[in-house]
Amino acid sequence: MAESEAFWAIGSTFEVGDGATPEVFTPVAEITKLKPPNQTRDDIKVTHTLSPDGFHEYIGGWRDGGEVPIEANWLPLNSTQDNITGLQSQFYDNQRHNYRIVIPDVGYISLRGYLNAHEPDLDLEKQGMLSANIKISGKPTFTET
Repeated sequence: MAESEAFWAIGSTFEVGDGATPEVFTPVAEITKLKPPNQTRDDIKVTHTLSPDGFHEYIGGWRDGGEVPIEANWLPLNSTQDNITGLQSQFYDNQRHNYRIVIPDVGYISLRGYLNAHEPDLDLEKQGMLSANIKISGKPTFTET
């Protein structure tokens, strides 16, 4: 029987680029949940009067790079999350930034986008949490290590 090639996500990071050349990426502090891009594609209906057996026919249309939702322990004074240099500042700056998701011993996903959600949560039964979302502009790319 073949062994599984699955991997553990521990050590994965969500990193923000500084825009310099060469670009330096800094991991956002204390990420607790990270989802790679949820890419989608438009459906273009091409049904016509002679479509086989009366079924609709489709072709693929525009692709959407998707979004990257992240969750973290909320650290409003940490430089990677604050309103001066961190994620919260990116919500206000109206700029697209370079980001990447690094998966140890596998590779990384590079993407460009903007922060379209910044949602702190102060549930009294647990630690302060931050949910944030990156809307991707263009095509994300995967690079193996």
